[in-house]
Amino acid sequence: MEKIINALRDAVGPVQLFDLSKILHIKSDSLDYQKLKSELRELSMLKIIERLSRRKYVLKEYDDSSLYKGVLKIRDDRAYVELNINELKKVYIKKKHLQTAFEGDTVQLKILEMRRGSKAHGEVISILNRSPHIIRGIIENDNNVTYLLPDDDKYYVDFLIPKNKLNGAKHGERVKASFVSWDDRMKSPVAEVIEILKRKPIPTADFDSIVEEFYLPGDFKPNVIAEAEEAAKPVSKEIINNRLDLRKELIITIDPVDAKDFDDALSLKILQNGNYELGVHIADVSHYIKENTNIDDEARWRGNSIYLVDRVIPMLPENLSNNICSLQPNKVRLAYTVFMEYSPLGILKKYDIRESVIKSKKRFNYDEVDKILITGEGIHSDLLLSLNKLAQTLRTKRYSSGGIDFETSEVKFQIENGIPEKAIIKRSSPATILVEECMLAANQAVAKHLKVLSKNPPESPIKKGGKLLPFIYRVHDDPVQQKLSEVLEFLKTLHPSITLKGKKSSDINKFLEKFDDLPEKPVVHQMLLRAMAKAVYSEKNIGHYGLGFSDYSHFTSPIRRYPDLQVHRLLKEYSDGKIKIERIKYLESEMKIVSEHCSDRERIAVEAERASVKLAQTILASNFLGKEFDGTISGVISFGLFILLDDIYAEGLLHIRDLHDDFYYFEERNYRLVGRRYKRTFSIGKRIRVKITHVNTDDRKIDLAYIN
Repeated sequence: MEKIINALRDAVGPVQLFDLSKILHIKSDSLDYQKLKSELRELSMLKIIERLSRRKYVLKEYDDSSLYKGVLKIRDDRAYVELNINELKKVYIKKKHLQTAFEGDTVQLKILEMRRGSKAHGEVISILNRSPHIIRGIIENDNNVTYLLPDDDKYYVDFLIPKNKLNGAKHGERVKASFVSWDDRMKSPVAEVIEILKRKPIPTADFDSIVEEFYLPGDFKPNVIAEAEEAAKPVSKEIINNRLDLRKELIITIDPVDAKDFDDALSLKILQNGNYELGVHIADVSHYIKENTNIDDEARWRGNSIYLVDRVIPMLPENLSNNICSLQPNKVRLAYTVFMEYSPLGILKKYDIRESVIKSKKRFNYDEVDKILITGEGIHSDLLLSLNKLAQTLRTKRYSSGGIDFETSEVKFQIENGIPEKAIIKRSSPATILVEECMLAANQAVAKHLKVLSKNPPESPIKKGGKLLPFIYRVHDDPVQQKLSEVLEFLKTLHPSITLKGKKSSDINKFLEKFDDLPEKPVVHQMLLRAMAKAVYSEKNIGHYGLGFSDYSHFTSPIRRYPDLQVHRLLKEYSDGKIKIERIKYLESEMKIVSEHCSDRERIAVEAERASVKLAQTILASNFLGKEFDGTISGVISFGLFILLDDIYAEGLLHIRDLHDDFYYFEERNYRLVGRRYKRTFSIGKRIRVKITHVNTDDRKIDLAYIN
């Protein structure tokens, strides 16, 4: 169908059937000709094209409101496109309506059905841009026709491998193949073998596959390295003399024990009036990386650093990220400092943003700070205890103002010779909370400062009309009400007496507090977190729902996030007072492009990081085949249960066919499986004992059996 649509789109005026067949190289006496007529009828029924007299066809003109563009995603056998347009957040697409689109393709789609209180369903009209698909799978020969059976369920059809594209691959071998074409959904897509993968006798950590799967960046190009080396030269005394000199101040860094890129540092003074002066000092990366240079182009394309289980893929070359820009102890470094004066109650009295030069006096890791905060003893304990007191005050004030207190954790791994040996759960600690609150405060102050610069710029070409200067905000939309309602309906089954009154973020926080002492607390936090919208970058300020902030940006991590680097540049440019109207118009469109691109790059980074964790978990689980574990039901779908296993913190699937004591059906509304005969139920949050029966490290899946 895609070929037909493209042909009619390129044509001048209506096209007769015979002429259309010639354009598509279809003979009138072939089976393809009959298929062409059938697809034309279907397109007419869908009102995508219009049939005129004398068997002429024309592509219907759509206004901008009837067609949508987005990137196709496939998760758990469900295809959808996220639009985030008003109430139209997500459009689901049935397989028969995918045409020839795969995960990652940019598609144009039409809404087929949208009812109040139900999900929107659509159909792919055309593929605007193909993602460069790399497919891993098994070669299978069937009657002299060779197919590739994909490992990944996101590739929902088998691929045809022509003999001249096998490149030596044989039946039963695992290969890596590249997508060639798929123009007709009634035929198989075509792929070409690019590598024969050897079966490994034991599971090994093939984290390279994550890099390939998500097309993550590789080594920096020589011209980028050369520029980075030139940029990393020591700064002159003249530059230092033009900055606020903080080299004698007590400034410290607090980071993970294995961190190398220290992009934030802290200081604190108790003023004579009893107020706190909090200093947040951020590496001044924008001094070294100028706009439209090779380094800048590369950093912008990468968008962010990516943290896989076994490696970091940095946004900047190492001599910048881990050296001249890193706020290492006892090294003179350029910084961008935000001073904030707070009352003892955590009320911001005033702030000041300055280009500075600092010299960190001590590098702490989180564990060291936690120990000092518990014992009250240790080097710079007075500073750390005061910082902690202010951070706790700011945190309490933030929650009372609408910030949501979601409890989250992440899995880390001990790696030996490239193999995950042990899983460790990392949760928030007093030290991580201390740093987090200080960073949130600085990010919020910077976003508010943009309003001040916009109202009172030194030279004000935008004063008329009251528009804000172009900027990049970190925004978080309100949750989709339908999704939130579905979760709340389920939570009623846990505790009918606990209800959500109102839909503000402060209301959700009060709702969560009611579960603090209940065993269902982790499930409630997880379910509500899934119902939230995703935070993104935007040139439009809609506030941050989850934090309860009306103004928020990212300023504190320019070594690893491009939007932060861009925000540094904008603040400097606006503070200079030399901005011109032509430059403002350029920045308005540029910030929209940068925001969308960096949001996309962040999404890819998050998915790649999750995939690397999943791979590490399956490798770890392969050491426990046949062993029994206790676990918690973390998800329920129509064909089974997802179980989060204790001790190894890995999630596996217990298929519904392996529940032998009854015939179970899925209650979607209540997120549970129910036995028809004995009425036993399996729902999210319930404890269960299972056995690991099979582990596939290639597709990162763990199969479980039920122990009754």
